[in-house]
Amino acid sequence: MDITANQQGSSTDPEGKRAVIRLALDEIAIDIGVALRDAHLDFPVYLTVPHSGESLATLACPVDPSDEEWSKATAIVCLVVSERLGDVRLCGRPLPCAIANATMGAADIINASPSDPPS
Repeated sequence: MDITANQQGSSTDPEGKRAVIRLALDEIAIDIGVALRDAHLDFPVYLTVPHSGESLATLACPVDPSDEEWSKATAIVCLVVSERLGDVRLCGRPLPCAIANATMGAADIINASPSDPPS
């Protein structure tokens, strides 16, 4: 899912907005994580900032939440990023995605502590 500024009511400087997001990416991720947990959406969401184009951020998930859960997660991400940008109106647009040569289980998405032995 790509997040873009709603061009009606927002300046069209995507690079400036991406710079703000990049500088605060860790804080934004923490805020998104808290909001997702508060909404009982217990799956990871990845957020990255592209270097060009109209998109301000791209989000993805390594699991397959329901459409309803993903819609709620997307709305949360847009809200948190919007607040960081001074309440810029944001919208999401679907982004085709595929995975190749990978199987994934719970162990792949859980961060191991540095003291955990390798599996």
